[in-house]
Amino acid sequence: MSETVFEIAIRELEERKEDIRPSDVILLSEPLRSALNFVIRLGRFSLTEFTEKLPFTRDETKRIADLLVERNLFAVSRFSNAEETFYESRLTAMTRPLKKPPIDLWKKID
Repeated sequence: MSETVFEIAIRELEERKEDIRPSDVILLSEPLRSALNFVIRLGRFSLTEFTEKLPFTRDETKRIADLLVERNLFAVSRFSNAEETFYESRLTAMTRPLKKPPIDLWKKID
């Protein structure tokens, strides 16, 4: 049995354990790659807009978007409401949150 396009996209995203950066999108299969290129350029987009770019159902697209939020490529926008979920794409090469250095860092350097 061959995998469906949706199953391939989910597998590709679930296999990645680290964050997905915009530069990593080129490694993904079609049609996910084209859809992600489109929404990353938009910056802020709705689940409906994302669904229009993919041949998946709205629930399947929501599952993909949730995985991309977990991998820090998307963030759920504060403009989301009960009728529509909005996302913001992260455009920087570094999507991991910065951590404060330990307080004793300067002692170690001196």
